[in-house]
Order: sequence, then structure tokens, then C-alpha cells
Amino acid sequence: MRKPLVMRVLSWIVLVPVGVALVVFSVVNRHAIKVDFWPFDFAPEVRLFAVILGILAIGVLWGGIAAWLAGGPRRRQGREAQRRADRLEMDLRAARREIDRLKNEQTAKDSRGKPALPPADAA
Repeated sequence: MRKPLVMRVLSWIVLVPVGVALVVFSVVNRHAIKVDFWPFDFAPEVRLFAVILGILAIGVLWGGIAAWLAGGPRRRQGREAQRRADRLEMDLRAARREIDRLKNEQTAKDSRGKPALPPADAA
């Protein structure tokens, strides 16, 4: 399903300035810095924008994983509700088939000249 036009326009209004800001940030912060991984003897020189954008990407990934894990119970409830709805629809179809079968039997009995049963609500 496509997003409504308003949402698409709003996403462009937000994403374009964020993209421009990231490009400007990357161009301005091109100088190399030494990243020291303290307990290890490993200290590469990396451009500052790569370090900051990498940390930002890791944060977004971490947040996405946390949101996905937090939504697990709701997804499980949704699957259970869908299974229950499917079972109820199958039961409903079976009940309707049974009603149709009984109506057909009643119609066949009525057409052979036997007296019809009074309606259930007639008393």
C-alpha cells in the first residue's frame, strides 16, 4: 500500500535537509583522527566524518533492533488473533453450509406434501 501524498511530501521535507546537512558535515570534517581501541594495540587513522556517521549508523541499527524486539509481543498477539479469526471464519462457513443443507432438506420435505414445521418463533 502506498503512503498518502501528505506523508510522502513530509518525508521529503525532512529527508532532503537531513541529507544536505550530512553532506555538508562530511565535507567540513574531512581531517583524519586517530581512533584508539584502548585494550588492544590498534589505533587506525580515520576521517572524522566516518567515525561520527559510523557511530550514528550503529545507533540507528541498535534502536531498530530494540524496537523490533519490543514489538515482539504485539506481533505474536497479532498472529494469534489472525489464526483465531481464520478458525472462526472456517466455523462460520461450515455453519452456513449446514444451514443451507438443512434448508434444502426442509424444502424437499415441504415439496413432497408433508406438513412444514412451524417457525421457531411462532408460539
